[in-house]
Amino acid sequence: MERAGSPIGHDGHMRRAVLLIFVLSGAAGLVYEVVWARELVLVFGNTTQAVSAILTGFFAGMAFGSAAGGRLADRVRSPLRLYGLLEIAIALVALATPALFSAVRASYREAYPALESAPVALALVRFSLSLVALAPATVLMGATLPTLSRHLARASHDVSEAFGRLYAANTVGAIVGAAASGFVLIELLGLNGALVVGAGCSLSAGAVALLLARGVPERTANVAPRKAGRERRVALVVAFVSGLTSLGYQVLWTRLLSSGTGNTTYVFTTILVLFLVGIAVGALLFSAGLGRGGRPTTWLGACQLAVGAIALLGTVLIGGGLVDLSLEAAPLLTVLPATLVMGLALPIASGLVAQRDESVGTDTGLLLGANTLGIVIGTFVVPFVLVPTIGSPRSAAVLAILNLVLGSALLGAGRGARAAIGPAFVAASLVVVAVGSPLLIDPGAARIARGGGQLFASAEDEIASVQSGQIRNDLHLWVAGTSMTALTIDAKFMALLPVIVRPDARSALVIAFGMGSSYRAALRAGMNVTGVELVPTVPRMFGYYYADADAVLENPRGHLVIADGRNHVELTHDRYDVVIVDPPPPIRSAGTAVLYSREFYAASAARLTDGGVMMEWMPYLQTMDEFRSHVRTFADVFPKLLIALGPGHSGVFML
Repeated sequence: MERAGSPIGHDGHMRRAVLLIFVLSGAAGLVYEVVWARELVLVFGNTTQAVSAILTGFFAGMAFGSAAGGRLADRVRSPLRLYGLLEIAIALVALATPALFSAVRASYREAYPALESAPVALALVRFSLSLVALAPATVLMGATLPTLSRHLARASHDVSEAFGRLYAANTVGAIVGAAASGFVLIELLGLNGALVVGAGCSLSAGAVALLLARGVPERTANVAPRKAGRERRVALVVAFVSGLTSLGYQVLWTRLLSSGTGNTTYVFTTILVLFLVGIAVGALLFSAGLGRGGRPTTWLGACQLAVGAIALLGTVLIGGGLVDLSLEAAPLLTVLPATLVMGLALPIASGLVAQRDESVGTDTGLLLGANTLGIVIGTFVVPFVLVPTIGSPRSAAVLAILNLVLGSALLGAGRGARAAIGPAFVAASLVVVAVGSPLLIDPGAARIARGGGQLFASAEDEIASVQSGQIRNDLHLWVAGTSMTALTIDAKFMALLPVIVRPDARSALVIAFGMGSSYRAALRAGMNVTGVELVPTVPRMFGYYYADADAVLENPRGHLVIADGRNHVELTHDRYDVVIVDPPPPIRSAGTAVLYSREFYAASAARLTDGGVMMEWMPYLQTMDEFRSHVRTFADVFPKLLIALGPGHSGVFML
């Protein structure tokens, strides 16, 4: 019951109003994340390194904001008023980000030509620029949940219940924001228009919070004393591991489930929405009472065991061919159950951390900071360390084992050192079994083998899995489970036709290395050649298609750049007599659509010398309307158009 004389600010209506404005905040946050990620991908390129730099910059700001904002919330007289000011500041900073991104674009454009052959230095530049662009807003965003937790703790005997409700509300808003920005706002209003809508949500949330804060006086603490330091440390460890593994699973399940679909964007969106739905439902179940009876450490241990078991089983099922049977059912069977349990864990952990009214903001800020720090580390460790070393399926197994080990340790807590020997032995055995298990295989490689193909080699890097092999007598190259190209007679004409049109050509840019046919032919024609390939492993398969591959790669007139082709064309200062573009068909790789765009053609034209020749391969794997549209777009930029039919009858050359 409310204390006598309590204002309406602490009744159920007030709490529901606060939760509603936090739904708005969550929606705005996801709109910002989607818009900023797309903006910065246009600057840095659509590579894993670039996306990782963007995510690291985003979540690093959130982690710092959670820790610092929580401390500030404990010192102010009205946390709700502070929250309102934070939301208004977020909106103003968000509206200023287009100007920040313009400055970032100019700085990166200056740095790229000097560092294109120094990937580590270029990665540091991307991270630094991402941090500069995103930190002002993300630090403020990170402070919002600890601040509202501090406010609601004054009206609740259970800090974890208040945290759980806020966590659920914010995640529900995130679902709405992800769906609205991905499917409606950007399509209708563009990136800047979507940003304005997000800022409107933040401004509305801030204004309502300031109005509500006018009726909220100071309260006396009414929550339990702080728990022991050991339980706080347990909660922070659980939050960190949950952040690291949840981000890792999202990355890995996207790779595994999109294998062979040619549409990573669809799978990523599906998994993101399921992640958010699962977390929201889990937090709501906690608020309804699940996980709030008994020892919190026991519940946390059970959650970790459940996540690990579901993830391990799901990875085995995906590798075993479940994704082939139903792309829609596979995420429901793997992603949703695991994320529902994840949604329980953080609210439970909050009960071990935040147990004293005067430090609720600081404590929940530390919890969220630990969770977000795990996400930051996961953005680097999973794609750049685990995946290139042991592949996606076994990387998912390693993360699952981490959950299982932590769960076993939590369930055995308080029983002495001997109790940890059993779980440690089981965990070590699971690591050995998981890394060597034949069930944990790449879905793309499994699909090729089931289809009667013969694999020469299979490898995986931070971008995608790559296979070289043959089906019947045809040599193929597979990337992310999809056949990108075959060694056909058409491929051998890629570099020859531009030379016929421009016999004195001395330099060439080849975008999309593939099997290396165009790169090799251009070198044999006597040109200085720069080849650009997005996937680092692809050039390593060159030797399976041409016996002289090593000599070609060592040719001093050739230079390979691992980068986004569109991004390279826009940023390089070099000019070429010939530009050859041989992308996979968009139907097989949705990301290549940018290489058929007017903006890309205009950027390519700017990289040509006087009298230079642009040539692009146009496959038949599309509708007639799509084919005509691509040809018209090409002709708009290059009006002196020549179309040559490919001798293999699989497409045409446009030059």
